[in-house]
Amino acid sequence: MKSIFRPLALATLLVASTGVFAQETPKEIFSDNFNKSSFTKKNWTIDKNTKTSSVKFVKEGADKSRCVKITNSEKGVVKITKHLTGLNPNTFYRVSAKIKTQDVAEGRGAILYLDVFDHDSDQPWNASKFIYGTNDWQEVYMDFVSDSKGETYVSCALGFPGGTYNGGKAKGTVWYDDVKITETPKEALYIRESEHMVLAIDPKHVTVDDKSVTEWLKCLDKAYEAYEELLGCTPYGGAKIRILTTPGMEPGYWALAGNPILWNDNVDVKGLLTKFKNNKDWGFGILHEIGHTFSAGTAKGNGYGSWNWNDEIFANFRMSYALDKHEAIMSQNTTYMGDNIGYYKRAYKSSVAKGNMDSGDAIHYTLMRIAEIYGWDVYKKAFRKLYNTPDSQLGRFNNNYEKFLCLMKHLSEAATEIVGYNVDVTRTCYTPKELEMIKKSLTK
Repeated sequence: MKSIFRPLALATLLVASTGVFAQETPKEIFSDNFNKSSFTKKNWTIDKNTKTSSVKFVKEGADKSRCVKITNSEKGVVKITKHLTGLNPNTFYRVSAKIKTQDVAEGRGAILYLDVFDHDSDQPWNASKFIYGTNDWQEVYMDFVSDSKGETYVSCALGFPGGTYNGGKAKGTVWYDDVKITETPKEALYIRESEHMVLAIDPKHVTVDDKSVTEWLKCLDKAYEAYEELLGCTPYGGAKIRILTTPGMEPGYWALAGNPILWNDNVDVKGLLTKFKNNKDWGFGILHEIGHTFSAGTAKGNGYGSWNWNDEIFANFRMSYALDKHEAIMSQNTTYMGDNIGYYKRAYKSSVAKGNMDSGDAIHYTLMRIAEIYGWDVYKKAFRKLYNTPDSQLGRFNNNYEKFLCLMKHLSEAATEIVGYNVDVTRTCYTPKELEMIKKSLTK
């Protein structure tokens, strides 16, 4: 989920003309209380994908009038979807609904989400709070960003078409009523903008002063530019990356990459901002997710990046370049500055002591060793070549170790060009035992 120098002047978003801020009084874009059958049939598409599912419009609403009732006795995804058009491009909107549930279980439960998996969207994981079990009427919501065409697809659903670790699909019964879509109210999000970032988070998380937030965003800008310097490209056509808090994310996930980067509303957002103010800690989680956005598949598009066997490793590796370049402070179990190779070296030693190279952090250390020996320019040259080579020209990889060797080949070519004589980094930077352990780990 990951992921990616001039003095920057930062500005607070104050007016709607910036394209990302809501008006004082949120403008209603669409609403439906399901009381007019002709209106509902015209505006919603029903999707039932199992024989045990049903979608009915019944007089069981929050005010005893009509509502939609979705039922499925098997795990699946059942939904009604509204295709929204004519929105202001790249603008924050909010969808809300009243919801009641009975015996909802599994996956992401009963949720609102953007039905955009098949529509080339950068925010497929965005959703409202997941509702499980049996509950009386309550209101749920989610904020989202309209695309560059000013459109999106909003679903009221039981279950979710994809999943992180829980598979997404759910069963049970859910009622929806009073669906509303408005521009996100001004007071609902704390928004600050920098050269490359738009921060949009629930105000409850902000206990530091605006100056500290501005300084932190400057650091994220520096990281972004370092990723660009390392890779020679930027994601999303150079568009600013939004960071948006969301109520809909599985426990255990701190954030999910995309545009916007979705920041779990239930994690310690406040703590990260406080650590920056007190310690100038740049914030591992957000740097990692920005790193994901700089993957070849995202930055260059589909058909690139097949050599990348684990973007968790490479998101952190891109971050390592930014931290080294700026001698930045960041904590990940420990606090280190500049030479963050020490953190990964400890993981390497621990892994080798166990007789394997199964740890991604351990392999990360071996990649940083190459940069220590030949300099970061070997990666700049190698990544530019790899990022601009379509998968079809790289050939077929049978396992992750072959992908590892593909990277080693390009690094060797770059090192040879830099030093002026033939270099094989698998010989100069790895022992036979290390390569054996890496091979065993990557061919499991």
